[in-house]
Amino acid sequence: MESTEMTTRNPTAQTLDFSPERLEHEITSRLPTDAQANGEPTLVLIMGPICAGKTTLRKDKFAEGFVLVDAAQLFIEIGGIDFDFPSDLELPMEFIGSEIARRAVAGRMNIVTEIVGSAIEPVYELIESMKAVGYLVDANFVNADLEACLERNTSRSEDNVSAYYTEPYQMKWLLAAAKKPLN
Repeated sequence: MESTEMTTRNPTAQTLDFSPERLEHEITSRLPTDAQANGEPTLVLIMGPICAGKTTLRKDKFAEGFVLVDAAQLFIEIGGIDFDFPSDLELPMEFIGSEIARRAVAGRMNIVTEIVGSAIEPVYELIESMKAVGYLVDANFVNADLEACLERNTSRSEDNVSAYYTEPYQMKWLLAAAKKPLN
């Protein structure tokens, strides 16, 4: 989608008001000024199995100074708590998420994202694409034993969407931003 205007034919999503003003607010509010890189910007990739602790690591270590590219967080914050992921919010989530990634890369901001990373080829493509536009890539691997992951998964709250489902969005947004980083 080229413009900052987005319309949807889905009446449920329309009731959540995705006016151009709200879309712009959703985008700009997710581009913190402290994420501006001093020198080379960094992409932090947090990878690991489902429920291994990726979000905990991100919140503990990368909560400040980074633009978060996270379809799950975005989905929940734009009103998705009562929907199955991505359902009625896929179109606004796609628009906002891709624009966040584009503006962060164009603005040479530090970025953090969480992925499972089970297929090496797309991960390698993302790393090489980000390096090609001047990013350092900091890969962080999180692991936990199967029993711990299963226990964490059973006690997930409703406002938690697995990186298994969100990874394709985040990878697509960041790859597109790296291929067309400038305005």
